[in-house]
Amino acid sequence: MQETIITVAGSSRLRRNPERARVRIGIGFEGSKRDSVLAATRAAHESLTGSLETLLDEQHGPVIVWSSEEIRVWGQRPWSQDGTRLPVEFHSAVFVDAEFDDFEALSEWIDVVAIREGIAIDGIDWLLSPETEHEVQSEARRSAVVDALEKAHEYAEALGLGEVRALAVADPGLLESSAIAPLGAPEMMALGRAMPAAGGGGMELRPSAIAVEATVHIRFAASPAAAL
Repeated sequence: MQETIITVAGSSRLRRNPERARVRIGIGFEGSKRDSVLAATRAAHESLTGSLETLLDEQHGPVIVWSSEEIRVWGQRPWSQDGTRLPVEFHSAVFVDAEFDDFEALSEWIDVVAIREGIAIDGIDWLLSPETEHEVQSEARRSAVVDALEKAHEYAEALGLGEVRALAVADPGLLESSAIAPLGAPEMMALGRAMPAAGGGGMELRPSAIAVEATVHIRFAASPAAAL
């Protein structure tokens, strides 16, 4: 009894509220003297990282972890409007990343540090905790399998076939000779933003739900429906 092969893609998209926020802070100064630029950068960097250290608690937060790049200082000679070279200007830059698990504490901290000279908030990423991320990704994969099974049953029913049985299951693109184009590996996306607060002097945090997506390809075999 010849079987019909049915290959489908199952997908799932789940949403969860973010549990953590990773903020990136940039520090930079410029001036005609390298030593002065470096000293100002070091002072701002020490003040910023010192404030993070007072909030650091890997178990209870509000700062779970923070890290910093090395301070970079470089010089350049700009051109004037009449085409002559101007004296050397020195610039500095260093970025600090910190992960918070308390959004209210993050907002208060940003209100304090963002108004300091030479400091700017470069961006905020919204995250799930590692435990929640693993749990949601597993749920999304299971839901994708259910979606694929439902599609296979619908195709088999439309073709007048009987029950289907799974022959192979894989992440997108891993089934040999699959006619289905890869739809992308399981991924997690967050679209939250940090906006300047009305009237200046701080930022308005707008965390949005994190979308966790999963796609699976499954090949089924379906036999002709049994005669009544």
